[in-house]
Amino acid sequence: MKIHKQVAVFVSIIGLILFSLGCQNQSPEQGNDSQEKNQEISQQELTASVPELTELHEVVYPLWHNAFPEKDYSLIKELLPKVESLYAELEEAKLPGILRDKQGAWNKGKQTLASAVQSLKQAAEADDKEAMLSQVESFHAAYERLVRIIRPLVPELEAFHKELYKLYHYYTPEYDLEKIKTAVQAMQDQIIPLKQVQLPERLAEKQEEFENSVSELEQRLNELNEKLKKESKEKILEAVDKVHTAYQNTERIFD
Repeated sequence: MKIHKQVAVFVSIIGLILFSLGCQNQSPEQGNDSQEKNQEISQQELTASVPELTELHEVVYPLWHNAFPEKDYSLIKELLPKVESLYAELEEAKLPGILRDKQGAWNKGKQTLASAVQSLKQAAEADDKEAMLSQVESFHAAYERLVRIIRPLVPELEAFHKELYKLYHYYTPEYDLEKIKTAVQAMQDQIIPLKQVQLPERLAEKQEEFENSVSELEQRLNELNEKLKKESKEKILEAVDKVHTAYQNTERIFD
């Protein structure tokens, strides 16, 4: 009997050792699956900003506000190396996740800016004063277009988009129903100030179109909220897509 007990104890110890080794050898991906699903979306991913574009303004400002109006060709040549250096950093910059829909326009805008930088360099090397001024103007215009691509014209629409981004790209693919409901509630809160937006004067002709589009967005959002109470997964996913499309139609007004 003593021998049987000793064997049983020995087998139990071996089992515990093997179990411990198995836990140690578990891949990080396996061990962190649930943590990854529940991790918070970073603020950086939700911020419509590209720091490298902001840094480029360090040379845009003196070129446009000093060198161009004063026809200071020496200053243009002096700033050119910094223009090239800061543009090289911008070329490598990545858009945050919330701007993923802007990638095509962003790439096209960077190509235009790159062309302006190259033309400015050629004009400076040739000491072509007229061309230098012309290319400073082109460089400034290309920079401003890039800024407009990523800068939200309507902050209230951007606030709505932050919640939609989480819903559409994270919670819905995982079908985390509780987080979907939370995001929808947040979007319903955001739609209230969005309905009260008065567009700036330069966009006044788009006011009625904008208001109609926001009304459509609100309707689609309310339909999604109703479907969350009783409908199937398939119907809920369809409703999420309709909200996303309605948002895109609203945003497209400003293209």
